[in-house]
Amino acid sequence: MKAGVSSLWRSVVCLCLPTFVALVMGAYFFVTDYPEIKREESNRYFAELESFAEQLESSDKLEFVWQRDVGVIRGDKSWENEFPPDSTWKSWKPVDGTKKKEMWGWRDTSQGRLVWRRSTGKDDSLVFAAISDIEKSGVSDTILVLSFFVVFGLIFTTFVGVKFFVDYIRTRDDFMAATAHDLTTPLVAMRYMIGKNDAEALTLCERMTRLVVNIKDFLRLGGKRPKAGIEKFDLVKAYEEAYSLFREDYRDIFDGRDVPFRRGEGVPCEGPIFVTGDETMAVQIIWNLLGNDLKYAAPHGKVEVVVSAKDDFVEVRFADEGQGMTSKEMRRAFDRYYRAKTVLVSGKGGFGIGLPTAKEFAEAMGGGLSVKANRPRGCVFTLVLKRASNS
Repeated sequence: MKAGVSSLWRSVVCLCLPTFVALVMGAYFFVTDYPEIKREESNRYFAELESFAEQLESSDKLEFVWQRDVGVIRGDKSWENEFPPDSTWKSWKPVDGTKKKEMWGWRDTSQGRLVWRRSTGKDDSLVFAAISDIEKSGVSDTILVLSFFVVFGLIFTTFVGVKFFVDYIRTRDDFMAATAHDLTTPLVAMRYMIGKNDAEALTLCERMTRLVVNIKDFLRLGGKRPKAGIEKFDLVKAYEEAYSLFREDYRDIFDGRDVPFRRGEGVPCEGPIFVTGDETMAVQIIWNLLGNDLKYAAPHGKVEVVVSAKDDFVEVRFADEGQGMTSKEMRRAFDRYYRAKTVLVSGKGGFGIGLPTAKEFAEAMGGGLSVKANRPRGCVFTLVLKRASNS
């Protein structure tokens, strides 16, 4: 999967996750709880109508009293048009489910909701009827309408939020790309103008150029994972090339001393250490790690680099005794644009793109880059590269 695109989609998924969870929970509610609410509402309404019907014979709210083969014998005689003397029970057309041994029923009429009840015993030919003011609570309908607006609001808000986020990311990356492009030309011109006699100025210019390249490489990762070259090269030489850009700065901090470069287990005591991968990428990774140690670790304690080998891999450990990072900060150290709290407090510049770029390059070469806590303080960044055969 493309690195930058994958990261962007992960962020979009995280933005959409609360809405998705809410929709799933809402769907679960409508599958399990909503039918029960509707059923209880219907049962309550049915029970109220039945209770109303049972009290009709003694009610003072009677609309009319009807007798079989006679018609309306008391109350509003106009109902006889709808219920003539020769009516049968079926012709009263009670709503389905409201009949109880054909003793009561209800249905909507032009005058309102009519509820009736047959008398029992010797008077079973009598029917008592009244207009009911009992209304359905409408809770289920209200829930349905509100749910529609809530779902619409959630989806709309999520859509607007995702669109804003994606537009922001694109605008930011476009700005960085334009800035990197605009800086490249004057830096190249400066390199030629400085000449070979001013080594310090040339080093500074080279460092600025690598910063711009860093931004370009990082933005390129947003489109696709870089294709690493597969070649055998000397890791020591790559380290020395990257370190040369920081040598004078480290010597200023460490009273004229360089960063110790030690050889551990599994590598020759002197001479080259061969690995397989892309030499240019390896230089860029080492440059990023040394640059981070220079800015954030060296002012607080010593820095050393240890190279060792195990099985088919070579490990380069950049150990420092700086301020270190918390567990949470270490878990996010390789996230795009992330900068630890101690880094932000320090006021040192940076975009938070060096480590993500370095990790992408390392993985593109079949290796890796990780971080863990150092003891008693600081961090250890470990670069893993494939060991070349016969190294």
